[in-house]
Amino acid sequence: MGHGANTPPLHFIYHVPKCAGRTIDRHLASTLPASAYYRLRKRRGMGRFVTRYDSSRLPVSNATRVVSGHHLGISLDSLFQDRLIKRSMLLRDPASHFVSYYNYRMTRYISEGLQPYGVDVAYGAMRRNFITHYILNNFLELSWVQIASLSDQDKYDLANAFLSMFWFVGDYTLCDGLLSALGDRLGIPANARPRNTLADLARGAGWTPLTLDLLPRTMVANIEAENNVDQRLWETWREARHETGAVRPVALDNGRSSFISNEAIRFVHQIVRRLQRRWGLFDAGLPVPQEDRVTLA
Repeated sequence: MGHGANTPPLHFIYHVPKCAGRTIDRHLASTLPASAYYRLRKRRGMGRFVTRYDSSRLPVSNATRVVSGHHLGISLDSLFQDRLIKRSMLLRDPASHFVSYYNYRMTRYISEGLQPYGVDVAYGAMRRNFITHYILNNFLELSWVQIASLSDQDKYDLANAFLSMFWFVGDYTLCDGLLSALGDRLGIPANARPRNTLADLARGAGWTPLTLDLLPRTMVANIEAENNVDQRLWETWREARHETGAVRPVALDNGRSSFISNEAIRFVHQIVRRLQRRWGLFDAGLPVPQEDRVTLA
């Protein structure tokens, strides 16, 4: 079905965790009519094993101008066959993404009466190439088994092919640029108050946030090397903005990481993480290089 001449484009905004998604969501929710903006929610119950998102309340009408969310699956396109879909996504380098995610989890757990845990356990429990796998799983709707069967190069190629279809892609620090572009087309203000900032985190839970400069340089280097697909994806798209069709992917380093073995190691760290956030820090017997330990205030 063709796009009607009088039918406005529909903007899909894909939220990768800790990439300014909260700032964008709050701004759109406060400036657009309720009929124009919809944030897709995660499906609950047994239905989540079929699809990750809940589209039961998604309004399928020309009044809908923007749909966003962490679980914006590609199969939703079929609901809007008469609309031109303009996709946007902000990305982040893996080292600063890890730090931001760590701060978010610590403030969340502390506010719930739980205990903080160290960066070594936090990093061990985090999926390698988190952002690339997030795109493949939540947006392209690939299953764990399908993802496990792919090489790093295959994953990189799929993510790049997906982003090449986008209207706007860039580093999370280009949030204002994205909102300005959306504001011009939607007739809304372009200025938004940043959400989930370091200051917000410090006030909200009495937590002194970790900053990237406090991480040992060896750990930063390890994060970049062990998340090579995410690092190259960010280097490729961080300045793209609207020029997505002209982007040429940065070459991926040779070598193949073992997704399955990394997942097994991650599972062990997830158990330790759960124990530590319940009962506090203790010696779990996991070898952690001394230079990679960080003491937080």
